[in-house]
Amino acid sequence: MTPLHSLGQIKARLRSISLTALSVSGGMVLLYVLTLLLHSYKSHVLEFTPASVLTGNIWQLVTAGFIENSLIALLCNIITLCITNRFLEPVWGAIEYIKFIIIVNTAAYCVNLVIYIVGYILLRDETFLYYPFCGGQGLVGGLFVGLKQLIPDHVLNQNVSGVRVRHIPLAMFLVDVLLVLLRVTTTRHLTVLMAGLAAAWIYLRYFQIRDSGSRGDFSDALSIASFFPESAQPHVLRYSTAVTDRVEGFLKPKPSAPTTVTTEIRQDAVTERRKQIALQALNERLGGSEEVDWPSSSDSDAEEKKDVEVV
Repeated sequence: MTPLHSLGQIKARLRSISLTALSVSGGMVLLYVLTLLLHSYKSHVLEFTPASVLTGNIWQLVTAGFIENSLIALLCNIITLCITNRFLEPVWGAIEYIKFIIIVNTAAYCVNLVIYIVGYILLRDETFLYYPFCGGQGLVGGLFVGLKQLIPDHVLNQNVSGVRVRHIPLAMFLVDVLLVLLRVTTTRHLTVLMAGLAAAWIYLRYFQIRDSGSRGDFSDALSIASFFPESAQPHVLRYSTAVTDRVEGFLKPKPSAPTTVTTEIRQDAVTERRKQIALQALNERLGGSEEVDWPSSSDSDAEEKKDVEVV
């Protein structure tokens, strides 16, 4: 492959990055530079500090997830954002994609606010309230949960057939636990990641509005057990279903009327088509394709009508 050809591929892929991903990435860079300037004045006004949030600096719940103190971490977050955006935004739409980012980011730090308030009450350690920190690990974990929803069984590497997209969230958690044990990072990094994974799963499982107008995705691909290795899934199901069945009993559509049955079948067809679209795009990218021809919204609507007519 010639250097000119490689340069052409890079330019083509840069042009294919959506305006949404570029805007969010640009915001991260801007906040990174602004945070460095604030550090020179010994200010952490944009980072997450539980005591500051409790006294009125609520914006920290939003800004902290977009800030990194490390340039390497910033670049990793931007790369992850751009890669996952190629599959999530065309399926969800720009508005839903941005909403997902804001919800997961904010929810991750809201959960950590509760964790550190409880930690202070139990241990009376003021660092729980006054130590500032930030990081987008919760958002990164949430984006991979979204990718898991679309293409859970896609093989990441053809040479390692057992490693699939659905294994990424658990792998991230285990790597973070190892880094904490080795004292490479802190428990704050781990708690934000765990909160981001949980927030993304809860939102996608129960609250995301789907094409058919219903809420949530109750497929097996997004069950709690699906996050674990196959050998552990029966044991996880034994304990998780007791809780999830009660919750999903209220939120799942009731198949009592014919119209509801039709809606259920249509939802399954839309979900399957979403996965096929994302999988096709991923295969094209891995195969060296420079452009991904995403179906237009009008084509998607026409296909949905055909699905309902067949039903």
